[in-house]
Amino acid sequence: MATQCTGVTARVADLVARYYLRKPDQAELLRIKFPDASALAWGALNEGAYLLRNVRSARLTTLNVEVTNRCNLRCTYCPAHLHPQRPRLDLPYELFQDILERAPTVRTLLPFQWGEPLLHPRILDMLRFAAARGVRTFLTTNGTLLDRTMQEGLLSSGLTRLTVSVDGADELHLRRRGVELAPIRERVKELCRLRDQSGSALRVDVSLVLDETTAAGYAEFLRAWRPVVDRVQAIPRLARAPRREACRELWRGLLVVLADGRVTVCCPDQAGELCVGDVRAAAPADIFNGPRMRALRAAHARGRLPPRCAACGEFRHPLVSPRFRRAD
Repeated sequence: MATQCTGVTARVADLVARYYLRKPDQAELLRIKFPDASALAWGALNEGAYLLRNVRSARLTTLNVEVTNRCNLRCTYCPAHLHPQRPRLDLPYELFQDILERAPTVRTLLPFQWGEPLLHPRILDMLRFAAARGVRTFLTTNGTLLDRTMQEGLLSSGLTRLTVSVDGADELHLRRRGVELAPIRERVKELCRLRDQSGSALRVDVSLVLDETTAAGYAEFLRAWRPVVDRVQAIPRLARAPRREACRELWRGLLVVLADGRVTVCCPDQAGELCVGDVRAAAPADIFNGPRMRALRAAHARGRLPPRCAACGEFRHPLVSPRFRRAD
């Protein structure tokens, strides 16, 4: 299966980002998400279902699987830390295997959500299992557990892309996350060095959580990290804000599996308020176009958003496109 975007699909992704989504800064992300013609085709069909506001979408292509909701940090802004609504637990490895075996159309897996995935004792086994099934894996970590053993394990696991999430400059990162940034930066550099020596195809990203406190140093952040990693991105921080339009997330081919097996529709829903099923009782594809999902799409299509959706917003900044809405 292709893991790198071909020239034709790269060009299509660029055109979609610039002229359809009106988010030119998202072109690289689209090239990552849609590396071949098949991925592009299914993405287009899901987008068509969104535009038509069908209650069914075309195909489940991506799973966010919360392998654990435990975390070794206590970030000052994290809702899962500030307002915990679920017990801390790890997803059983056997359930993880079962989820993927019952999701044959899934080609992309994000084994993380509201926790630090490297805390799961079998995270490397999970990555290897997914890779053996031809599933591309994208993992986000806070970087504190990237010791030499973990670095070597990730490089041999078949992981497609690793994203290290940080909070701006050193002092700000320490204040917000309670750990120093410099050691994390050195671990990332070492990982990239080992990657280059081994010939691994792993790509390494660094992601900044963008809000009013980190935006001022965004340009400096880019200069500091671009020589170190393959890609630097900024993710707008989630925030409560009024929303009225239908959300593309319901149609774009993705489901989020929480550590207890419940399924929700998007990453902001850390408490599972929008639960549409349970993978212990139904296959992911059946949930994706199941009765609860169809009802939720119908509600969005009519402009009758449930309370969780009606208050879903994010920090806005001219340098970064919003994740969940079209650019104005």
